[in-house]
Amino acid sequence: MPAIVVLLVILFSNINLYYTPEITFVAPDSVRADLLKELRGLKSALHDNADIKMQRLYPEGYLFMNAIYGLAWCNFMEGLSNESEYFEEGTVELKKTWDKIDSDRGRSPFNESLPLRYGAFYTGWSTYFLGRKLSLEHPTKRKESEVTYFKQQCDSIAAVVKERIYPVSYYGGAWPADAILCIASLSWHDKLFEPRYAEVRKAWLEKVKNNLDVHGLIPHSVSPLNGKPVESARGSSQGLMLIFLREIDASFASEQFAIFRSNFLDRTLGLSGIREYPKGEFGIGDVDSGPMLFQVGSAATLVGMQTLCLYGDVENSVQMRDVIEAVAFPYERDDRKSYLFGLMPIADAFITWSHSVERSHDNVSSSFTTFHVISAAVCIALGVFLWIILRPKKPTSDVLHVPW
Repeated sequence: MPAIVVLLVILFSNINLYYTPEITFVAPDSVRADLLKELRGLKSALHDNADIKMQRLYPEGYLFMNAIYGLAWCNFMEGLSNESEYFEEGTVELKKTWDKIDSDRGRSPFNESLPLRYGAFYTGWSTYFLGRKLSLEHPTKRKESEVTYFKQQCDSIAAVVKERIYPVSYYGGAWPADAILCIASLSWHDKLFEPRYAEVRKAWLEKVKNNLDVHGLIPHSVSPLNGKPVESARGSSQGLMLIFLREIDASFASEQFAIFRSNFLDRTLGLSGIREYPKGEFGIGDVDSGPMLFQVGSAATLVGMQTLCLYGDVENSVQMRDVIEAVAFPYERDDRKSYLFGLMPIADAFITWSHSVERSHDNVSSSFTTFHVISAAVCIALGVFLWIILRPKKPTSDVLHVPW
């Protein structure tokens, strides 16, 4: 019955809160074995066309899932020996990912005639991923066609952002998160090749600082005409932007993170999470936020786990990691690991991407006392409820007892 299922879920969640990443040493590398399992779980899901299925649920599901999957491999491969079997496996996966992104199917949801061909979303994610892919390749092994394409895309980005702070992703729609990926791509260009975009980034950043929202943050969406805020900062997009903003200007990114943390980091039932809307504001979930509970957003928390880690708030990042491990029903089979019974692979992609930036946090412990107390109270209440329903009833008799 439902009450028993709830008791089992509570018990499972409380046990799984105490999660420790599995480290495997294979000379000359030490790797997170569970992260590798997650990557291979996604690899299997993509082989079964999970990205096509996600496109049916989300406007950019195909591109988004492949790009995030590829970036998770990029993070995993950093620091590995080029001769490592894992590095070679990752190289194969990056090539497959790029082939999907740079395809008619990858571009099909987007309009070619926008100022940035196919819009800022496609240009940002595709160019940024290609830059990361090139960074992991020896210069002599890079495909010349990919290098040329990357440089052409960067030139296009630089030209368009001189005219508009936030280039449109679709007709009539502009989202700063997409533009930030575009500008971060210019940063990668200047790391890989002769620097040429420093002034472009500087001028763009000054315009951004003059168009912040009421909280002093980069807004969620803006007018495509003048870059003025249309919707104030939200947890899901803010966490995402901060991941890439630090590659553009680390000082400004740190300032933005401090404001983000004070407005969006929250505790619910004793557990850390990222709100979709700032403290003091109430909002309704949508395609960007994913499911919400007590105003804590699922997408915001999955992304925010990585954001907090990158900006040094390891304690809250690790607690979110452990909470996700407790409530997302992880499942392992052979050398693969998935979440939510494999029903929502794009969530797996976000979880894996966030896990991929962790290095060694084994010594960080989190306190879940409040959650344990609340769980115990709920279990006691359910236990009493079950006892009342299931307890044996006293037998009744229709025979009249007459004392003599």
